[in-house]
Amino acid sequence: MKVRDFIIIWPVYLEASISRKEGRRVPLKIAIEKVRIEEIALAASQLNYKAEIIPDKAYPRCWWIKGCVKLYPKKEKKNDLLKKIAIRIKENRSKSILSHSFR
Repeated sequence: MKVRDFIIIWPVYLEASISRKEGRRVPLKIAIEKVRIEEIALAASQLNYKAEIIPDKAYPRCWWIKGCVKLYPKKEKKNDLLKKIAIRIKENRSKSILSHSFR
């Protein structure tokens, strides 16, 4: 069996409007509305992962939604990483809101 040294993150895993049955993998209280692959890549790079955006791949259950992020090296369990990325995206969004409100 081949062991992969990377993790694929689909936006569906973090999307608040998607149910667990449809593919969300984080708790609803940390899930994100309208998550973008650029946000996932930024959060992952802030967590010391090398992120590669793959814009033309589609999540098999939601084939109409394009794009994923490939992260490497694989350092921890996928679900733990997804929770950290979701929290980091929320922090990044709140920082950008705060920086825009003081201008």
